[in-house]
Amino acid sequence: MAAEPVEIGRTVRSIVVEALVLLGYDPPGPDFPGRIETFAATLALWGSKLNLTSAPDDPGEIAFHIIDSLAPLILAHLAEGAASTAEAVLAGAFAPGVRVLDLGSGAGFPALILAAVCAGGVTPAFTLLEARRKRSSFLVVAAAGMGLANVRVDSSRSDPMTLEPIFDIVTARAFAEPAIVYRTAAAALKPGGHAILYASPAQRSAIELVSGADFEPVAFFEYEVPRGGASITHLLAVSKRR
Repeated sequence: MAAEPVEIGRTVRSIVVEALVLLGYDPPGPDFPGRIETFAATLALWGSKLNLTSAPDDPGEIAFHIIDSLAPLILAHLAEGAASTAEAVLAGAFAPGVRVLDLGSGAGFPALILAAVCAGGVTPAFTLLEARRKRSSFLVVAAAGMGLANVRVDSSRSDPMTLEPIFDIVTARAFAEPAIVYRTAAAALKPGGHAILYASPAQRSAIELVSGADFEPVAFFEYEVPRGGASITHLLAVSKRR
């Protein structure tokens, strides 16, 4: 018998909190663990109906996606005090007043997770672009349940290329092939803004090839994400809009 959503939420909370302790990262947002518990329970409730993830009732898989979503913040935190590229590029990416656009938000990774860390006080403003109505409804419900006043869901755009260049950050995780990500990000970013693409190391060459004249050379950061008893190597590609 499958676990109840509330039970899944509690288990995800425990896995995530333990993993973040091992990674040396303490999310600063108010009641981040509670927000994650609510998110995971909501995902478990809606997930099987909407095919939001491949395993909406698996706490380990939900926790994996949550931890992976936090990669920009974890990398910036680990680089504190060092004159590193990661710190320079990522430290201010989600600062107060920054406008963030997440492409194809789907199940809420990474935008709802990043917003949960940044919630409270003067925060970044997150716009979640999700054209599929049922998924956008899930995002609205999840954001409300998590108490995220810094989130707006936009389901009105069937063509992301109609976006205006008003954003400081564009994030994309499992949205589309890199060429589409960069074309869309170029349309949405202010000059000097950054595109943050979650990818696999195998995509590095393709990303370098398609980032194009609209962006400065891509900065790549490899990182490890715990998944069950193993560790998965992922890649963060960060590109500055010219």
